[in-house]
Amino acid sequence: MATTKAKTQDPKQKIEDACHLAEEATSEAVNSLKDKTKESLNEGSEKIKSVANQTESIIKEHPLLSVGCAFLAGWAISKLIK
Repeated sequence: MATTKAKTQDPKQKIEDACHLAEEATSEAVNSLKDKTKESLNEGSEKIKSVANQTESIIKEHPLLSVGCAFLAGWAISKLIK
């Protein structure tokens, strides 16, 4: 009877070990994906800030051209909607 208990506990222990290893691997994968996502978001944020600053400086350098482009874009959109 003692050998039967030892045999039934061994597969149970293997399953528990496998579950624990799967949990650790999943946790590591999630943390890695989270870190990569944060890096991508930070890079994207920096690019957006850079483009916004460039756009702002262009608008300040050429205000009349900027207003004219905005007017033409609005006119074109209104024609497309009709």
